[in-house]
Amino acid sequence: MMRTVFTRVAMLGMAAGAWCAGQQQRQQPPAFAMPKPTPNDTLRSPEVGADGRVTFRLYAPDAREVKLNAEGREATPGMTPEELRKIAGPVAMTRGANGVWTVDFGPIQPGVYRYTFVVDGVQTTDPRNPVSSESLNSVRSMYEVPGAAFEEYRADVPHGAIATVWYQSAAVGGLRRMHVYTPPGYERDGRSYPVLYLLHGGGDTDDSWPTVGRAGAILDNLIAAKQAVPMIVVMPAGHVSREFSLRTGMNTMGHDQFNEDLTGSVIPFVDHTYRTAEDREHRAIAGLSMGGVQTLNISLSHPELFDYVGVFSSGWFPNVREQEKKTDLAQYKASGQEFRLYWVGVGKYDIANANSGATVELLKKYGIEPVTQESGGFHAWNNWRDYLHEFAPQLFR
Repeated sequence: MMRTVFTRVAMLGMAAGAWCAGQQQRQQPPAFAMPKPTPNDTLRSPEVGADGRVTFRLYAPDAREVKLNAEGREATPGMTPEELRKIAGPVAMTRGANGVWTVDFGPIQPGVYRYTFVVDGVQTTDPRNPVSSESLNSVRSMYEVPGAAFEEYRADVPHGAIATVWYQSAAVGGLRRMHVYTPPGYERDGRSYPVLYLLHGGGDTDDSWPTVGRAGAILDNLIAAKQAVPMIVVMPAGHVSREFSLRTGMNTMGHDQFNEDLTGSVIPFVDHTYRTAEDREHRAIAGLSMGGVQTLNISLSHPELFDYVGVFSSGWFPNVREQEKKTDLAQYKASGQEFRLYWVGVGKYDIANANSGATVELLKKYGIEPVTQESGGFHAWNNWRDYLHEFAPQLFR
C-alpha cells in the first residue's frame, strides 16, 4: 500500500515537473531576429560637395517613380525667369540596382533650402535627414550649402536662444504658438531690450524664420560683430487657420484676426514675460510676403506701437488699394505719427515686384518716405535672409 502511494506521488511529482518545464519553455521570450541589412542602414542624404552640387538619395526598392522637389536653383546668380521656367518643377531620380534612388542637384549657392521627395505621387520628407522646417500643413527637409557666413551658426560667436512659447490668444481663442529669440547674455543681465516682431509668409508658420530663415544665426553674427543692437525677436504664427489658398485668400491677407492677436495678445504677453523696453522707439515690425501685407496694415493702423517697419517682397494687391486709402492710410495720416525707418525690399524678378512698387508710391502720397532696395532674384528665402541681415542693423540706433 505504501509502495503504491509512493509511486503515485512520484508520478505526480514527475508530471508537475514536466508541466513546469513546459510552462517555462512556453514562457520563454521569442528569440530576437536581427533585421537583414539594407542599403538604407548607411545611406547618406543629402551629401553636399565642395563644388556646391548636392546628391540626394532615397532607399525605396518597391517604388515605381521618385522625384525631388527642392529649393535652391532660384538662388543662382544671374538666373532669369525664362531660365528658371526651363528647370522648374520636380526632378526625376534614378533607381539603382540596390533600390536606392539618386539625383545630383546644382551647383547651388551657399545657403539653406527646403526639399521633399515625391514617391509614386506622395510627398514625403527625407527619412535619412532629421533637419526639417514646418509649413502650415506640411513638413519639409532642409539642406545647407556652406559658405554664407552671415547666416551660418559659427563656433566663434556667442549664441542666443530660441524658445517655443505658447500663449493665450483673446482674438483667436485658445492657445497659440510663437518662437522667441533672446540675444546672448539675456539670461545673465537685468537690462531691458528692444523687440523686433518678425512675420513669416503665406503657407509657412512661426517655425519658418527660426529654421529656413536662420533668424537666430543672423542676429547672433550681427550682434557679435557689433553691427546690430542686441534685441529680442518675436516670430508669431501669422495664420489664424490651417485653411489657406492664394486663390481664395489673397485679398484677406492682413485683414483677419491676426492683426488683433498681435496687438492685443502677443505684444502684451511679450512685454509681461520678457524684459522689454515698452515704447514705440524700441519696437519694430517686419514681414515677408503675406507677413509684409500684415506689417503694412498693422504699422499704419497702429503707428503708436512701432517706430521701425520692414516690408520684404510685398505690397497691396490692386483691388485693395482704394480700400487701404480709406482705412489704414487714412488712420495713419490722422495719427500725426512719423516712422524713424520704413524699409522696403523686393527682388528684381519677385512676383511681388509690381505690388511693392505701387505700394511705395502710395505710401509717399501719405507722407511716408520709404527706404527702398531692389535686389536681384526671386520671391525666395535667400532674398529674405539678406533683407533681415540688412534691416536689423538699422534698428534702435
